[in-house]
Amino acid sequence: MEQLSQAYTHLWNLCGPWGIALLAGVILLFLIQCWYWAGYYGRIPSYRNATSDGSRPPVSVVLVVREVDYSFIDETLPLLLSQEYDRFEIVITELSGDVEFGESLSVIAEHNPRLTVTRMVRNPRFPISDKMAINVAIKTARYDNILITTADCRPASPQWVARMARGFEQADLVIGYCGMEGGNRFADRMIRLGRVGHAARWIGAAMHGKPYRGMIQNLGLTKAIYFANNGFNRLNMNIGMDDLFVQKLAAGARTATVVSANSLVRQKIWGGLRWWYADRRLQSNTFRFYPLGVRIRVGLELWSRALFLPAVVAAAVLLPPEIKIFAAALWLIRLLLVLFEMRRITLRLCERGVMCVAPLYDLCSPYYEAWMALSRTLKRSPGVWR
Repeated sequence: MEQLSQAYTHLWNLCGPWGIALLAGVILLFLIQCWYWAGYYGRIPSYRNATSDGSRPPVSVVLVVREVDYSFIDETLPLLLSQEYDRFEIVITELSGDVEFGESLSVIAEHNPRLTVTRMVRNPRFPISDKMAINVAIKTARYDNILITTADCRPASPQWVARMARGFEQADLVIGYCGMEGGNRFADRMIRLGRVGHAARWIGAAMHGKPYRGMIQNLGLTKAIYFANNGFNRLNMNIGMDDLFVQKLAAGARTATVVSANSLVRQKIWGGLRWWYADRRLQSNTFRFYPLGVRIRVGLELWSRALFLPAVVAAAVLLPPEIKIFAAALWLIRLLLVLFEMRRITLRLCERGVMCVAPLYDLCSPYYEAWMALSRTLKRSPGVWR
């Protein structure tokens, strides 16, 4: 006890009260970051998906096609129809408004009993939202287990339906992962790693039994819980299917998280970093409606990451040499921990070739998240409300 008192006195004489407060802040932020990356996110690589009981429940895959995209017919639709599963169907709500494109889908449906196409006619006075179109597809589906995806996504494996269907053996809500298509450009790598970093938060929460988000590109639910919760009606918003609706379902449903190489889908990258930021900013408008506990948990990780580097820099500038070395060592340990866990997570999510931009992403991500939150407050995002 006397030695601790002497050490504290020496530290007080060396740094002063403000120096001790700064050092305590650095240590606290370091411990918070270690808890998130080693404890919270660290479960993702070692998480075991639910084992199959062999029941192989039937599944209806539903999606909406809005644009005239013949690559969907030539490339994506064959991947969906060729899934290696006994009992499944593809249900499409077609909103393209193009007669030739719609007829092409109808011809394929006539020759393939697994495919059902429902065409909705556009009306400029009464626009049809994706929520309405998905609702029509779910009502049309023959099976009670619904797997939702989007037209700009492709299954990463012919086992996609089979792997996601395992979740229905034990749960009513099945959360999967959707990555971005591979690309070697700097922007592509940052976008793909941004998807990983964002997904680590809600996948980690789901794996700890606290789901609050999924992805409409790879989300499973039963008809029973869908209609019991009045479908996608939520706050009269055009968004919220990924998170607000999942939170509503998860409150009273058994939830399964399925993450494996065969359970993934890949989404097209439609632009560069500006497109990615605009899309993230739009979708993030639901964050203020999240439960308080979720907002605190997400905010604590981001703010502790944003403040840690400035605190280390301040310690390196203001404190004595031996304290500078200690603060720099904490920064290095934290960086190595993040890179180690990020590599494990990217391998689990089958995101390869992105670790070269990981240090830059780790540095910039909390600040662009903060800027995104500030810009949402200062300027309302168009397209949020119906």
